[in-house]
Amino acid sequence: MNELQRTEYLTALGVTSYMPRFRLPQAPEPRQAPLPPPVEDIPEVAPAAAVMAAIGADIAPEKASLINTGREQVVSAAEPTPATSAKPSPDVSRVIGSITTETRIAAAPSKATPVAPPQQSIKPFVLSCWWLGEEVLAVDSREPGLALPVESLFGNIARALGWHQLETRRDKLKWPLAENPFATAADAADARDTCSSWLEAACARKPVKSIWLMGQQAQDYCAPVALDEAVVDWQGVPVIAMPSLTELLTEPARKRALWQQLRMLYPEQTRR
Repeated sequence: MNELQRTEYLTALGVTSYMPRFRLPQAPEPRQAPLPPPVEDIPEVAPAAAVMAAIGADIAPEKASLINTGREQVVSAAEPTPATSAKPSPDVSRVIGSITTETRIAAAPSKATPVAPPQQSIKPFVLSCWWLGEEVLAVDSREPGLALPVESLFGNIARALGWHQLETRRDKLKWPLAENPFATAADAADARDTCSSWLEAACARKPVKSIWLMGQQAQDYCAPVALDEAVVDWQGVPVIAMPSLTELLTEPARKRALWQQLRMLYPEQTRR
């Protein structure tokens, strides 16, 4: 076995051949491995008749004739007869065709990979929440940098409706809920899921007769249903879209439209 054959055998067996570039310590003296002969020096394979003739030259004449006779019988038996070289019968072709059809794997239909919508990044925001007894839950969009008397304005609105003596609760919803610089940035969809879930849970704990969503952020992220109109129904509770307290203070002309809206929604409370 020469070096080329040895390498091919090792490759077929999955053994990686390794040859150091220099002589390792304590290694024996290297020696040249036998190499395969050049292609032009490889003798052509002699035909079977020439091989048999060469072998028969060294055999007695009577034995050689017996060998030649046997060789002719073997060669004549190996040659295809007209019956065996004919085309396969229709039954065989039909069986082969049915097997091929059954084992053929149908090409899987290509499915279009859905493309995820791009994330819409939003700035952090704070929402102020007020409960006035069981009458209303108001969620207001705040501007933390503006020192405006939003509490006094909301108290005046409650007094105008006659709800200033009801039990009042306050809360604050901050988004994101926890600032983690190592977490992925939250997008508008996450804020909408969180804030709307918070609103539904708050109404489940303490039901109210009305929900005020004051300002764009409260309407975008807290609305349990789409606000196609200024007033929509959600499980028998009216959800009302209003300007934020900050907008009412910076644009006092909008207070008149808000009062008209309150008179339409609460005629008994605004009758006096």
